[in-house]
Amino acid sequence: MGRAWTLEEARPDDRAALFEAYLAAARLGKREAMTNVGLHFLYGDGVRRDPKRSRMWTEKAAALGDDVAAFNLGLAYDNGHGVRKNKGLAEAWYRRAVALGFSVAEGNLAHLLFEGPEAHRQKEAVRIYRKLARQGHPIPAYNVGLAYELGMGVRKSLKRATAYYEMAAKGGDVDAQLALGYNHLNGIGVPPDAMHAFGWYRLAAEQGNAKASFSLGQMFAQGLGVPQSKARASRHFRDAASLGHARAARWLKKLEQR
Repeated sequence: MGRAWTLEEARPDDRAALFEAYLAAARLGKREAMTNVGLHFLYGDGVRRDPKRSRMWTEKAAALGDDVAAFNLGLAYDNGHGVRKNKGLAEAWYRRAVALGFSVAEGNLAHLLFEGPEAHRQKEAVRIYRKLARQGHPIPAYNVGLAYELGMGVRKSLKRATAYYEMAAKGGDVDAQLALGYNHLNGIGVPPDAMHAFGWYRLAAEQGNAKASFSLGQMFAQGLGVPQSKARASRHFRDAASLGHARAARWLKKLEQR
Protein backbone atom coordinates (compact mmCIF):
# COMPACT_ATOMS: atom_id res chain seq x y z
CA MET A 1 0.00 0.00 0.00
CA GLY A 2 2.90 2.33 0.82
CA ARG A 3 4.26 1.94 -2.70
CA ALA A 4 0.89 2.89 -4.13
CA TRP A 5 0.74 6.09 -2.08
CA THR A 6 4.35 6.93 -3.01
CA LEU A 7 3.57 6.51 -6.69
CA GLU A 8 0.37 8.55 -6.37
CA GLU A 9 2.16 11.45 -4.68
CA ALA A 10 4.81 11.42 -7.41
CA ARG A 11 2.08 11.68 -10.09
CA PRO A 12 3.81 9.15 -12.40
CA ASP A 13 3.39 9.13 -16.14
CA ASP A 14 3.13 5.34 -15.90
CA ARG A 15 -0.46 4.97 -14.69
CA ALA A 16 -0.24 1.21 -15.17
CA ALA A 17 2.43 1.04 -12.44
CA LEU A 18 0.15 2.92 -10.06
CA PHE A 19 -2.74 0.58 -10.84
CA GLU A 20 -0.60 -2.51 -10.26
CA ALA A 21 0.56 -1.12 -6.91
CA TYR A 22 -3.03 -0.55 -5.82
CA LEU A 23 -4.04 -3.98 -7.08
CA ALA A 24 -1.26 -5.65 -5.08
CA ALA A 25 -2.38 -3.82 -1.93
CA ALA A 26 -6.03 -4.65 -2.62
CA ARG A 27 -5.22 -8.36 -2.90
CA LEU A 28 -3.64 -8.11 0.54
CA GLY A 29 -6.98 -6.89 1.89
CA LYS A 30 -6.36 -3.12 2.01
CA ARG A 31 -9.82 -1.63 1.60
CA GLU A 32 -8.70 1.85 0.48
CA ALA A 33 -6.65 0.20 -2.25
CA MET A 34 -9.74 -1.78 -3.28
CA THR A 35 -11.63 1.47 -3.67
CA ASN A 36 -8.89 2.90 -5.86
CA VAL A 37 -8.70 -0.26 -7.96
CA GLY A 38 -12.43 0.09 -8.51
CA LEU A 39 -11.95 3.64 -9.76
CA HIS A 40 -9.10 2.62 -12.08
CA PHE A 41 -11.25 -0.10 -13.63
CA LEU A 42 -14.22 2.27 -13.92
CA TYR A 43 -12.33 4.97 -15.82
CA GLY A 44 -9.74 2.81 -17.61
CA ASP A 45 -6.91 4.52 -15.74
CA GLY A 46 -3.76 2.46 -16.24
CA VAL A 47 -5.80 -0.62 -17.12
CA ARG A 48 -8.48 -1.56 -19.64
CA ARG A 49 -11.86 -0.26 -18.55
CA ASP A 50 -13.94 -2.98 -16.89
CA PRO A 51 -17.15 -1.83 -15.12
CA LYS A 52 -17.87 -5.32 -13.72
CA ARG A 53 -14.49 -5.63 -12.04
CA SER A 54 -14.82 -2.03 -10.88
CA ARG A 55 -18.08 -2.85 -9.11
CA MET A 56 -16.62 -6.05 -7.67
CA TRP A 57 -13.68 -4.29 -6.02
CA THR A 58 -15.77 -1.33 -4.88
CA GLU A 59 -18.35 -3.64 -3.29
CA LYS A 60 -15.54 -5.53 -1.52
CA ALA A 61 -14.25 -2.28 -0.07
CA ALA A 62 -17.72 -1.16 0.95
CA ALA A 63 -18.39 -4.51 2.63
CA LEU A 64 -15.26 -3.93 4.71
CA GLY A 65 -16.61 -0.55 5.80
CA ASP A 66 -14.96 1.87 3.38
CA ASP A 67 -17.15 5.00 3.33
CA VAL A 68 -15.78 6.32 0.03
CA ALA A 69 -16.50 3.02 -1.69
CA ALA A 70 -20.10 3.10 -0.45
CA PHE A 71 -20.43 6.65 -1.76
CA ASN A 72 -18.93 5.69 -5.11
CA LEU A 73 -21.48 2.90 -5.46
CA GLY A 74 -24.24 5.41 -4.70
CA LEU A 75 -22.90 7.69 -7.44
CA ALA A 76 -22.60 4.81 -9.88
CA TYR A 77 -26.21 3.69 -9.46
CA ASP A 78 -27.46 7.28 -9.31
CA ASN A 79 -25.82 8.32 -12.58
CA GLY A 80 -25.45 5.01 -14.40
CA HIS A 81 -21.63 4.99 -14.33
CA GLY A 82 -20.64 1.46 -15.24
CA VAL A 83 -23.98 0.05 -14.06
CA ARG A 84 -27.64 0.41 -14.98
CA LYS A 85 -29.27 3.31 -13.17
CA ASN A 86 -31.10 2.21 -10.05
CA LYS A 87 -32.32 4.94 -7.71
CA GLY A 88 -33.22 2.44 -5.00
CA LEU A 89 -29.69 1.04 -4.86
CA ALA A 90 -28.25 4.55 -5.10
CA GLU A 91 -30.27 5.58 -2.05
CA ALA A 92 -29.21 2.47 -0.13
CA TRP A 93 -25.53 3.07 -0.78
CA TYR A 94 -25.77 6.79 0.00
CA ARG A 95 -27.40 5.89 3.32
CA ARG A 96 -24.63 3.36 3.97
CA ALA A 97 -21.98 6.01 3.24
CA VAL A 98 -23.68 8.45 5.62
CA ALA A 99 -23.85 5.77 8.33
CA LEU A 100 -20.11 5.17 7.87
CA GLY A 101 -19.43 8.87 8.44
CA PHE A 102 -19.03 10.18 4.87
CA SER A 103 -20.92 13.46 5.28
CA VAL A 104 -20.66 14.44 1.60
CA ALA A 105 -23.17 11.70 0.84
CA GLU A 106 -25.87 13.55 2.79
CA GLY A 107 -26.26 16.13 0.04
CA ASN A 108 -26.54 13.45 -2.64
CA LEU A 109 -29.08 11.54 -0.58
CA ALA A 110 -31.13 14.69 -0.05
CA HIS A 111 -31.12 15.46 -3.77
CA LEU A 112 -32.29 11.94 -4.56
CA LEU A 113 -35.13 12.20 -2.04
CA PHE A 114 -36.12 15.73 -3.05
CA GLU A 115 -36.52 15.00 -6.75
CA GLY A 116 -39.03 12.20 -6.07
CA PRO A 117 -42.80 12.70 -5.84
CA GLU A 118 -43.34 11.33 -2.32
CA ALA A 119 -44.04 14.08 0.25
CA HIS A 120 -42.46 12.22 3.18
CA ARG A 121 -39.22 11.78 1.25
CA GLN A 122 -39.21 15.45 0.31
CA LYS A 123 -39.63 16.31 4.00
CA GLU A 124 -36.61 14.19 4.86
CA ALA A 125 -34.65 15.90 2.08
CA VAL A 126 -35.52 19.35 3.43
CA ARG A 127 -34.44 18.30 6.94
CA ILE A 128 -31.06 17.26 5.55
CA TYR A 129 -30.73 20.42 3.46
CA ARG A 130 -31.62 22.58 6.46
CA LYS A 131 -28.99 20.85 8.58
CA LEU A 132 -26.32 21.39 5.91
CA ALA A 133 -27.42 25.00 5.45
CA ARG A 134 -26.88 25.65 9.17
CA GLN A 135 -23.34 24.34 8.70
CA GLY A 136 -22.73 27.09 6.15
CA HIS A 137 -23.19 25.23 2.86
CA PRO A 138 -24.79 27.56 0.27
CA ILE A 139 -26.23 24.99 -2.16
CA PRO A 140 -28.35 23.21 0.49
CA ALA A 141 -29.51 26.65 1.68
CA TYR A 142 -30.69 27.41 -1.86
CA ASN A 143 -32.50 24.07 -1.98
CA VAL A 144 -34.33 24.86 1.26
CA GLY A 145 -35.37 28.17 -0.29
CA LEU A 146 -36.58 26.37 -3.39
CA ALA A 147 -38.57 23.95 -1.21
CA TYR A 148 -40.31 26.85 0.53
CA GLU A 149 -40.99 28.64 -2.76
CA LEU A 150 -42.51 25.53 -4.36
CA GLY A 151 -44.08 24.04 -1.24
CA MET A 152 -42.15 20.78 -1.57
CA GLY A 153 -41.71 18.97 1.74
CA VAL A 154 -42.73 22.10 3.66
CA ARG A 155 -45.61 24.53 3.68
CA LYS A 156 -45.13 27.14 0.97
CA SER A 157 -43.66 30.39 2.31
CA LEU A 158 -42.11 32.99 0.03
CA LYS A 159 -40.81 34.88 3.06
CA ARG A 160 -38.82 31.88 4.27
CA ALA A 161 -37.74 31.12 0.72
CA THR A 162 -36.26 34.60 0.46
CA ALA A 163 -34.41 34.20 3.76
CA TYR A 164 -32.76 30.98 2.62
CA TYR A 165 -32.02 32.38 -0.83
CA GLU A 166 -30.24 35.30 0.82
CA MET A 167 -28.24 32.90 3.00
CA ALA A 168 -27.18 30.96 -0.09
CA ALA A 169 -26.57 34.04 -2.24
CA LYS A 170 -24.28 35.60 0.35
CA GLY A 171 -22.34 32.35 0.27
CA GLY A 172 -21.84 32.78 -3.46
CA ASP A 173 -24.52 30.49 -4.86
CA VAL A 174 -25.38 31.70 -8.36
CA ASP A 175 -28.81 30.06 -8.50
CA ALA A 176 -29.82 31.87 -5.31
CA GLN A 177 -28.53 35.17 -6.67
CA LEU A 178 -30.57 34.67 -9.83
CA ALA A 179 -33.68 33.78 -7.83
CA LEU A 180 -33.33 36.90 -5.69
CA GLY A 181 -32.77 39.05 -8.76
CA TYR A 182 -35.91 37.72 -10.41
CA ASN A 183 -38.02 37.88 -7.25
CA HIS A 184 -36.99 41.44 -6.40
CA LEU A 185 -37.54 42.59 -9.96
CA ASN A 186 -41.02 41.06 -10.12
CA GLY A 187 -42.11 41.51 -6.50
CA ILE A 188 -42.33 37.80 -5.66
CA GLY A 189 -42.30 37.38 -1.90
CA VAL A 190 -40.73 40.82 -1.50
CA PRO A 191 -41.72 44.36 -2.52
CA PRO A 192 -40.62 45.17 -6.09
CA ASP A 193 -37.13 46.66 -5.95
CA ALA A 194 -35.21 46.97 -9.19
CA MET A 195 -32.00 48.13 -7.51
CA HIS A 196 -31.89 45.07 -5.27
CA ALA A 197 -32.57 42.95 -8.35
CA PHE A 198 -29.74 44.69 -10.19
CA GLY A 199 -27.33 44.03 -7.34
CA TRP A 200 -28.04 40.31 -7.20
CA TYR A 201 -27.92 39.93 -10.98
CA ARG A 202 -24.60 41.73 -11.07
CA LEU A 203 -23.10 39.37 -8.49
CA ALA A 204 -24.22 36.38 -10.55
CA ALA A 205 -22.94 37.95 -13.77
CA GLU A 206 -19.55 38.52 -12.19
CA GLN A 207 -19.37 34.76 -11.73
CA GLY A 208 -19.88 34.29 -15.46
CA ASN A 209 -23.58 33.45 -15.41
CA ALA A 210 -25.19 34.00 -18.82
CA LYS A 211 -28.76 34.36 -17.50
CA ALA A 212 -27.69 37.12 -15.13
CA SER A 213 -25.87 39.02 -17.89
CA PHE A 214 -28.95 38.70 -20.10
CA SER A 215 -31.19 40.05 -17.32
CA LEU A 216 -28.86 43.01 -16.79
CA GLY A 217 -29.00 43.67 -20.53
CA GLN A 218 -32.81 43.69 -20.40
CA MET A 219 -32.80 46.12 -17.47
CA PHE A 220 -30.56 48.59 -19.31
CA ALA A 221 -32.37 48.11 -22.64
CA GLN A 222 -35.76 48.86 -21.06
CA GLY A 223 -34.69 51.22 -18.29
CA LEU A 224 -36.00 48.92 -15.53
CA GLY A 225 -34.86 50.67 -12.35
CA VAL A 226 -31.66 51.86 -14.05
CA PRO A 227 -31.01 54.59 -16.61
CA GLN A 228 -31.74 53.29 -20.09
CA SER A 229 -28.47 52.69 -21.90
CA LYS A 230 -28.00 51.05 -25.25
CA ALA A 231 -24.23 50.77 -24.73
CA ARG A 232 -24.53 49.00 -21.37
CA ALA A 233 -27.34 46.79 -22.59
CA SER A 234 -25.24 45.77 -25.59
CA ARG A 235 -22.27 44.98 -23.38
CA HIS A 236 -24.29 42.67 -21.13
CA PHE A 237 -26.08 41.02 -24.05
CA ARG A 238 -22.71 40.45 -25.68
CA ASP A 239 -21.36 38.87 -22.50
CA ALA A 240 -24.38 36.56 -22.28
CA ALA A 241 -24.24 35.68 -25.98
CA SER A 242 -20.55 34.79 -25.71
CA LEU A 243 -21.58 32.26 -23.04
CA GLY A 244 -24.09 30.65 -25.39
CA HIS A 245 -27.28 32.50 -24.40
CA ALA A 246 -29.36 32.42 -27.62
CA ARG A 247 -31.95 35.04 -26.56
CA ALA A 248 -29.19 37.47 -25.67
CA ALA A 249 -27.78 37.14 -29.18
CA ARG A 250 -31.20 37.95 -30.66
CA TRP A 251 -31.70 40.95 -28.36
CA LEU A 252 -28.23 42.21 -29.23
CA LYS A 253 -28.96 41.95 -32.94
CA LYS A 254 -32.24 43.86 -32.57
CA LEU A 255 -30.60 46.52 -30.42
CA GLU A 256 -27.83 47.10 -32.95
CA GLN A 257 -30.35 47.39 -35.80
CA ARG A 258 -32.20 50.27 -34.13
